[in-house]
Amino acid sequence: MTPRELREKKLKALQEQKFQPHQRISNNFINSAILDLNKNALKTVFYLSTILDEFNFKKDMDTIEIDLRKMFKHTGLTADIVKDNLKAMQKTSITFVNEKEEIEEFIVLVPRIEFLYGQNKVRIDIYSKIAKLIIDVKDNYQYTPMNIKTILGLTNKHSFRLLPVLNMLSRYDAHIGKRKKYSLADMNDMFGTSYKTLYEIKRKILDPVKEELDNGSTISFTYQVNSEKLGAGRPKDTSITIDVIEKNHYQAKLFLSLIHI
Repeated sequence: MTPRELREKKLKALQEQKFQPHQRISNNFINSAILDLNKNALKTVFYLSTILDEFNFKKDMDTIEIDLRKMFKHTGLTADIVKDNLKAMQKTSITFVNEKEEIEEFIVLVPRIEFLYGQNKVRIDIYSKIAKLIIDVKDNYQYTPMNIKTILGLTNKHSFRLLPVLNMLSRYDAHIGKRKKYSLADMNDMFGTSYKTLYEIKRKILDPVKEELDNGSTISFTYQVNSEKLGAGRPKDTSITIDVIEKNHYQAKLFLSLIHI
């Protein structure tokens, strides 16, 4: 194959690159990445999940070519924001721990970025281990099918963190309640905040997120603030229980690792 033919083949593949609105996201990736990435970085990661189907998992590392115009269309991001997000992801490493062999391995999320401004595209290198964390592969059953198009349409930064968690909870077996109890520390960890009371969590996070998900997602939630009477005086709020509400039968699932920035 001549260099010209190779370029034409790559161009055709890029033009035919399809956005996959329904994707199976690894649960390990959710539980780690969701906590440490901001809204725009999460948009970038979720968009990557829709175009990783052609990734060559037989290689230790493969190159993904992204049509920036298509990415902007589906995410609402700009070239500067995408550039900043990808550069930030170069400072993010994921920890892989093999307890049996006592090995700890750190892999950068995006080791190489190449912007081709005149062609409106970007090439990024991704390790196979990282790609497997982002999307489900055949030998991984811990995943959550998610509607990525719905996620990319969210505007509240906290919705980006809670919706994937709700999708995971929705995958619980039928005989298990689709609910989870969170302390104030748990809530602050999830949303990257430092609020002093559960009332602030309720007013500044849960109420606005619930309104957005009620209006734009097939999965939403209800919540209850739990109180305990500790000695004399008024009961103290100690935790919040979140219950998943599914508006149809479509569900989703994700996977987590430990991310350090």
